[in-house]
Amino acid sequence: MMRFDSTMSGRPWCLCAAVGLASIAAVSSAVAQLAPIPADPRIDPSTGRLIARFAPDRPFDHLHMRLEIDLPDMGKHYLTARQNLTLQAIGEPRSVVTLDCAGPKVSAASVAGVACAVSQDDKTLTIRLPRAVMPGERIDLSIAYDLDFGKNKGEGLTWSTPRDDREGAFWQNAQIHSQGQSQHNSNWFPCHDFPNERVTTELIVTVADGFEVLSNGRLVEKAAAGDGRTRWHWLQDKRHPYYLVSLVVGHFSVFDIGGPDSARPGIPMPVYVPDGREEIAKELLQETAAMMAFFEELLDEPYPWDQYAQSVVRDFAAGGMENTSATTLTLGALRGRAGSMDDLIAHELIHQWFGDLITCRTWEHLWLNEGWATFGEALWAEHVGGRESPEKAREMYLRQIRQMVRQQRFMNRAVAPEFTAMATVRYGNPDELFIRPDDVYSKGGIVLHMLRTTLGDDAFFRGVRLYIDRYKDGLVETQDFRRVMEEVSGRSLERFFDQWVFRPGVPRLELDYAFEGGTLTVKVEQMQTVDRFNPAFVFDLPLVVEMAGGGKRTIVVPVDSKTAQASFAMDNAPTRIVVDPELTVFAANRVRTPLPGGEEPAGREPAENAAEAAEGAGAS
Repeated sequence: MMRFDSTMSGRPWCLCAAVGLASIAAVSSAVAQLAPIPADPRIDPSTGRLIARFAPDRPFDHLHMRLEIDLPDMGKHYLTARQNLTLQAIGEPRSVVTLDCAGPKVSAASVAGVACAVSQDDKTLTIRLPRAVMPGERIDLSIAYDLDFGKNKGEGLTWSTPRDDREGAFWQNAQIHSQGQSQHNSNWFPCHDFPNERVTTELIVTVADGFEVLSNGRLVEKAAAGDGRTRWHWLQDKRHPYYLVSLVVGHFSVFDIGGPDSARPGIPMPVYVPDGREEIAKELLQETAAMMAFFEELLDEPYPWDQYAQSVVRDFAAGGMENTSATTLTLGALRGRAGSMDDLIAHELIHQWFGDLITCRTWEHLWLNEGWATFGEALWAEHVGGRESPEKAREMYLRQIRQMVRQQRFMNRAVAPEFTAMATVRYGNPDELFIRPDDVYSKGGIVLHMLRTTLGDDAFFRGVRLYIDRYKDGLVETQDFRRVMEEVSGRSLERFFDQWVFRPGVPRLELDYAFEGGTLTVKVEQMQTVDRFNPAFVFDLPLVVEMAGGGKRTIVVPVDSKTAQASFAMDNAPTRIVVDPELTVFAANRVRTPLPGGEEPAGREPAENAAEAAEGAGAS
């Protein structure tokens, strides 16, 4: 094999002597005068290790979890539990089971009645099996533990204290709710707390009479347990990731907003709300059934779970959480008027397909969950507008996309390598991935919109339906989605995903217009950082030209370098130019040199908030 040296313009090592000692000395001198290379943010300077997180091993396939919980006193943040895990060994004989376990205090573990040796630290439970388990062999591992979850706030189980200053059973009794995303359910039960595992689950919860218990799937049984207590048995018999396992316990007013006369009969849609808030809940959540029917038709995939419950709880740390078949909502979801919570409702509902039915294999690909949920808000707005007219549908859809673009234009000035891409393994805590400049929510939604405009509706939605058919009940990475969209469209999308998903930042464009002798010249310059880590973006920038005497014409400027220029013959003088009105290119733009005549610079959307106004003024 011939080895090449990059400092010698690709010449093989065997030719180095031919350049002469003087040339080598000159090159060495030039290298010595270069400025010192700054510390690489991708590498831990103390260890030299790459700062990154990768998926953990799966020595066992987790087939089923049966979790029996006893809440002896709802006035206390304490429970006892017995967990049974059905596991199947993968790859080689396995004699140790290692589980994430950040809260439970395990007292015993056994297999087929034979005790196992147990060791535990702050985050990990290690169980030594009585014998090695052969590949493909199943075992039932029983674990007994107790848990004090009083310190948990928003992670794992949250215990809400009774409120004597408020009226109603909802407030005057304690309440419990779970929050598993990203890796917080191991705070209340041992598990493989990472999204690359799917498992069926059942929760059996015993609690005092009068409390409602909600979990995933369907209610198998509600039965008296004696001594003024009730036993609730919930079963989720379709596999889902551990972080979506849910538990809600409290006093609620419960009613169904589905039913035979709804837009989606056949799927129970219970709502759990504070007593006295039933009517406002019915008003704000009234579109749920219609949303479900719409998403089923659009995606050509039936709603995948046994029911769709929505519970409103106290002290919830987020707006909503798409636990499989049982979304949890903040109290803020009951404020406003009809339609004001549609974005939140649509976001969590479409997650039941994107995130629950299909789950990102690793947190690197979180945008496949959250980007789709955010894009689902726009799809629902488009549908609502379509009840009035196609024009209204487009207006409402683009309003949603424009809001995403506006947010990213303001907050995202990321450059590599200091900042990470939307899809990245560079993180310490996976919760960080929800709040980075390259936002999995808004940028993820924008990427899907751009892909839709690039491929056209027919190819885009055929690809989406094939993606669901191929990967439902499973795990996905970005490249899985890309390959499906290439398959249906015949387009190469590697560059598209490389620059919009796997690199940080957004193009920031300045445009110059000139019109002379019947020719319009447009110059586009990329003003964001362009260097060895951040190449110029490549895209086609559409502009709509309005001309004297009426009429419009769409022109396209190909941009493949820091500066691009194109000229167009015009029959009439242009009077106004609108840059990319359909938002097909994710970019911030500013007209530096307007058309002759001193008219107001074009290519800007009206400033609808302070962030947009500041950006329009060139603020950073």
